[in-house]
Formats: sequence, C-alpha cells, structure tokens
Amino acid sequence: MNPKKLPFQTFLRSFKYAPRVAVNLLIEQDIEVSQTSANVKFAKLNSKAVLLTKRKRLPFAGYWHLPGSFVLKGEALMNCVKRVAKEELGIKVENVKLAEAFDDLTGDPRGHVVDLVYRCTIKPDQKGQAFPGKAWPSKPADDTAEIKFFKKLPQNIGFNHLDTLYTLGHR
Repeated sequence: MNPKKLPFQTFLRSFKYAPRVAVNLLIEQDIEVSQTSANVKFAKLNSKAVLLTKRKRLPFAGYWHLPGSFVLKGEALMNCVKRVAKEELGIKVENVKLAEAFDDLTGDPRGHVVDLVYRCTIKPDQKGQAFPGKAWPSKPADDTAEIKFFKKLPQNIGFNHLDTLYTLGHR
C-alpha cells in the first residue's frame, strides 16, 4: 500500500470520528552552559537545546512546536519518522527511540490527537557534521516558517507541546 494524504476537508472531518495519531520528533543538541556570578565562572554544565519549528498555517500559526505529522494510512511509524525528518527538516535522523506517548484531548483545536514522540539525533553528513554552519541546511517545508534550536523554550509553543517538553525534561 502506498500511503497518501487525505484531501484537506476529509482530513478535518476525520477528527469527528476517531483520534488521529501523530509522530513528533524530539531532536536535541548538546550544549555547554557556564554559570557565572560577579564575573566568576563556577561550573560548566551539560545541557540540551531542543529543535522546534514555527508554523505558518493554522492552527497555531506563528507558534513553535515539535516537528511532526499525522501518520498516513498504510504508513509504518518509522517511515513516518523518516518522512517528517526529510519533508519538514530536510535531514535524516538516527538513534530513533520512542520517548513517550501523549493523549492530547484538547491541545489541538481540530480534535483528539495521540502524539508519539520519538527522541532522535540528526544523522551526520559525509563530513561528519550534523548540519554545516549556523544556518539550517535546507528550505523549510511549506507550512514551516522557521527551524531553530532553543536553549531556553520560547513562550509561544502550540498544541500540547509545552507540557510534552516539560515532561521530557526541557524547561
């Protein structure tokens, strides 16, 4: 079976009949944080920045969220993970592990969503880089305005993703 997206209006109507399953990617980047007081360095702590994308479309246009997509009929979960990485971020991922499942009854105005969050890393290119330079290596997907790693979470996070990130150890 070749997975296909539903026509948009059919997709919206589908929320009336059953929960929709979504795959979200939690991509983290190791960072070093120095604590200072009165210009004196105390310690270097290891921390993780998290990758978020900013939506162009409703719902939550202009809000940040975990990159993700709804699973298509006939699509294996790992294939959905790979599709999200490729279509939304223009990357390949590795070390993919299910972090947690979230039952989101009210975070998406379209209806009930079951979020499967997969923790993964960016697969390095042939030069061993996760992505070259500071700019994102590819053009974002049509419904994505921006892609960015955050050391500290922004205020405007859509869907249930702020609670999700808190649960998974990000503040």
